[in-house]
Amino acid sequence: MAPFSLPADAAFPAGKAAILPAPLPTPSHGAGGSFSIACSTRINAPPSKCLDIVRSPADYPSWNPFCRLVEIDSQPPSTTSSPDQFHLGTVFTFDVHFNTSPDSKPSTKSQERVSILEDIVDPTSKKVIGHRIGWIQIGPQPDWMLKCERIQEFIEVEGPDGKVTTEYRNWETFYGLLAVVVKLAAGEGVRKGFEGWMGG
Repeated sequence: MAPFSLPADAAFPAGKAAILPAPLPTPSHGAGGSFSIACSTRINAPPSKCLDIVRSPADYPSWNPFCRLVEIDSQPPSTTSSPDQFHLGTVFTFDVHFNTSPDSKPSTKSQERVSILEDIVDPTSKKVIGHRIGWIQIGPQPDWMLKCERIQEFIEVEGPDGKVTTEYRNWETFYGLLAVVVKLAAGEGVRKGFEGWMGG
């Protein structure tokens, strides 16, 4: 199977989250989505450190105003170490806060499964230049009605002083007949949540 890659003209809003004019593909669901929400920023840490933070749900309450509580529901049988981290196939549940103020109550719960966890490899040099993690929502509706996949990429950027930082790119694409309803009813809440996640 060919490695996943975004279209050459894919553009991410810098320093903020936005509903994009055209949906982006995702590794599991491909093209043909209804809409995407995306954001990007520069992080003053190497990609491996950023990935470790996202894979460690116990630390989410300390930095993540959008999804403050994460419960791991199950791990794949192949997991032999770090059972408290996300692995490919981990099933988990988020408490989602569309209102990211510190004293807000959860808006909803969302069960997810890690659908991709891989290195990003430069096609020319074959060097690992970053990492990618993503998850898909599990139900409660059938996929033809609504499905979505969220992808986060951490790409190595070397500054003029030689210090390695991270270009962070994050997007979620929604598919299915109910996607337009989600966009109208919850799109702005998800967009604000992405900004809180990115800032954290």
